[in-house]
Amino acid sequence: MSERSPAGVVEKPAAAGPTRWPAAGPAPARDPGPLAAGADGAPGPRTPRWALRGLLVPSAVIGASVLLGNVLGGRAGSLLHDRMLPWILGRSLGVAAYLALTALVLVGLWLRHPWRTRFRTPHPESLLRAHASLAACTITLLAGHLTAIALDRYAGVGWTGALVPWHAAYRPTAVALGTLGLYAFLLVGATAALAGSLGRRVWFPVHAVSSVVFGLTVMHGVLAGSDSHTLRWLYVATGALVVGAQLTRRTARNPSSSVELDPE
Repeated sequence: MSERSPAGVVEKPAAAGPTRWPAAGPAPARDPGPLAAGADGAPGPRTPRWALRGLLVPSAVIGASVLLGNVLGGRAGSLLHDRMLPWILGRSLGVAAYLALTALVLVGLWLRHPWRTRFRTPHPESLLRAHASLAACTITLLAGHLTAIALDRYAGVGWTGALVPWHAAYRPTAVALGTLGLYAFLLVGATAALAGSLGRRVWFPVHAVSSVVFGLTVMHGVLAGSDSHTLRWLYVATGALVVGAQLTRRTARNPSSSVELDPE
């Protein structure tokens, strides 16, 4: 049997050798941290910097939103009753969808670009997430663009002209290019979403059609837009970026830089 010494130390039997464990002492007091007030009447808790920043950002967003709403609200009265509002809305959403598609194609090209290995950031996983987010953004903006144009009574497009190539009364070829680009984009997106089950040999050649989708979208925007002359430098700049990224990806030689996108 073990014996307890007067000092409060438990001892094992002598046969096993004298082994001692110190008695448990009081738990150490926790550091109250920089927010606790001192015992000598020091200043009380201070608000940390991260909390101030967390309040500053929402306040700035709310203030900017109120200011922008007041500015736009004063001029929106006449616009809401303008018969050109659906066309303006559809055109704006179309330009936004075009910019999102441009970013989507550029991120996709950069994912497999040989020059990407020279940079540690952004990480390929972050690029893949951005690629998927841009695809969802593009689809949403395209849906809004298509709906606004189809519901515009003065546009001469309608649902039939928007969904069936060469059935629009307004510039049928230009609108048809956009319809074909829409279907090609949906095909590319569907095969990419099923990449894990289709296999690389099936979905990747279809995914490469994204450059064709971009080309159809550029021609649709230039030929169908009533303000194409004003936006000509936008089309030139974005087209040059995509063409340059595609050419440099093809001409640069660095096989180790390619990113395997097939999850299998």
